[in-house]
Amino acid sequence: MASSARKPVHPFGLWPSPISAEDVARGTRRFGLVQGDGDYVYWTEGRPEEKGRQTLLRARPGARTPEELIAAPWSARSRVHEYGGGEFLAAGDWIYFVNDADQDIYVLQPGSAPQRLTHATDTRFADFTIDAARSRLIAVAERQVDGRQQPDNLLVAVALGGKKPGTVTDLVTGHDFYAAPRISLDGSQLAFVAWDLPGMPWDEAGLSIAKISADGSVGRPRRIAGGKGVAASHPSFAPDGTLVFISDENGWGNLWAFDGQETRALTKLKKDFGRPPWSLATKPYAIDASGRIFAAPIAGKRPDGFGSEVLALDTRGRKREWHTLAENQLDCLSLCRDGLVAIASAGGTGSAITCYTLGETYDETHVRSSSDLAPDDVSFPKLVTFPAGKGVKVHAFYYAPTNSSAIPPRGAKPPAIVLAHGGPTSMASRSLAARVQFYTSRGFAVLDVDYAGSTGYGRAYRERLDGQWGLADVADCAAGAKWLSSSGLADPQRIAIAGGSAGGYTVLMALATTTTFAAGASHYGISDLSLLLEHTHKFESGYLHRLMGTTPKSWKKVFRERSPLTLIEGITAPVILFQGLEDRVVPPEQSRLIAEKLRARGTPVELHEFAGEAHGFRRGDTIISVLDAELAFFLKAMGIS
Repeated sequence: MASSARKPVHPFGLWPSPISAEDVARGTRRFGLVQGDGDYVYWTEGRPEEKGRQTLLRARPGARTPEELIAAPWSARSRVHEYGGGEFLAAGDWIYFVNDADQDIYVLQPGSAPQRLTHATDTRFADFTIDAARSRLIAVAERQVDGRQQPDNLLVAVALGGKKPGTVTDLVTGHDFYAAPRISLDGSQLAFVAWDLPGMPWDEAGLSIAKISADGSVGRPRRIAGGKGVAASHPSFAPDGTLVFISDENGWGNLWAFDGQETRALTKLKKDFGRPPWSLATKPYAIDASGRIFAAPIAGKRPDGFGSEVLALDTRGRKREWHTLAENQLDCLSLCRDGLVAIASAGGTGSAITCYTLGETYDETHVRSSSDLAPDDVSFPKLVTFPAGKGVKVHAFYYAPTNSSAIPPRGAKPPAIVLAHGGPTSMASRSLAARVQFYTSRGFAVLDVDYAGSTGYGRAYRERLDGQWGLADVADCAAGAKWLSSSGLADPQRIAIAGGSAGGYTVLMALATTTTFAAGASHYGISDLSLLLEHTHKFESGYLHRLMGTTPKSWKKVFRERSPLTLIEGITAPVILFQGLEDRVVPPEQSRLIAEKLRARGTPVELHEFAGEAHGFRRGDTIISVLDAELAFFLKAMGIS
């Protein structure tokens, strides 16, 4: 007799999924900055159901319900460098945050309404540190100057008391960009990171230190690390006055220290502790009141690439202890009275703001979880490595089709989606991605590729993309598709490619220069490099030359040869494009131009534009529309019905 427990047979791609687009939009929270302070953990949280509003919350570890500190229409979000970050600071009884609508700083006490601190209509703020001795904040600022296309970037002081609270005073100027201003515990020194165009902060950034005078002015800075092909980042003062920071001087983002006289490496590991500072105020380590450093590298502990670890050590690099955790990655480390706080990511359960007690074992307490997806229908990632040319090994995360209520016809192979992350200096997610589960629960395989240029594998792996963007990344993604086919994990005729921003560019280049993919989905992707160079924002205005191997004086030929718009004749597979109309990083013209040319050639193409969306979709209704349209498009392009 047939078993009543036998699962029904459904074609791959048409499995009855319990995860709808509405579930993805509603059930996954986007965590921003996390900070421990005293008894509380504070964090920002994106709300797709509230049109992307980013609220500010706090909770004691172990509390059932967090306390929401700002209600609509308040939204804590900075737009410095367009990517923001560093949007709030909790300091005792006071919380300071940047309000999205006007980019001014507001101050509040829990239970009270926010009060406006600054009235600087031409300035954005982010990445605060408190100068308690002088009753002021020190912050990164981005100021628009009349008649100039690009803003000025600088460090400023914002008065918290005195006759004119909210007064903004310029402190440090002269570089194109600044980040991570940090004050020593005795208030006598200011450390900060700075870099100049055409560099990005992970390519070459200097760490400087300067004395603060009695009147609050900052003396002449002295660079102590970074620069000349080395990136220094993430400074923080220990209680004994040692300045701890991250540097990739040895080819990996390791922990270093400056004792006032010289710098020295605290770790010499083939692990990256630092993350690319696309957003400000990211924190890969925390220092407690005794001077103990707790740091989390990107690489996993286990052979499969998962399981994170925390290194505890002192400011001399001694008394080292490793603690292995079940989660895949820790980000945004901080400390509260109960222990170490971080965003802990796991491939099957999503991200959670988690507090770890510091002892022989790191007992954990979840403060807030990002996902409400049912675990029975979650596809767990597997770290895989495959060849992509002579001597080249590429890393990726493979997700198998997974559904507790369906099985495929015997002998059938699933359709697959190859994902190209953004950046391109970024990395595939180590956490549960609701969009991935949306597809795997329907019978798709997904391969999230850490192509050349990705973070987490050392500087050399990242620099493999220098001068090769549009070539090496495409080759790696195509090699991933070939690996899926040769391993019997996907139907070679039904492999699509999808990506956003820089990943969208990879999608379009892959369609234009290979015949590997049956279809492509570009989310706010780049089609014309010359147009991007002309219109992109200041932060990335020099980025393209390193990626393309060009200079400000010689670039036109290479940009033309590697623009999907120029290679339009090679695009024969169907394309779907998604674009925010308020995107200042990749303007809407990028999607409109290639859609127009594809239509003229008779290539199947769809363009979906969204008012109120910028670079990266935050609104629930947008997320739903994108997922539903993308799924229907892939099914049609792959002939699945």
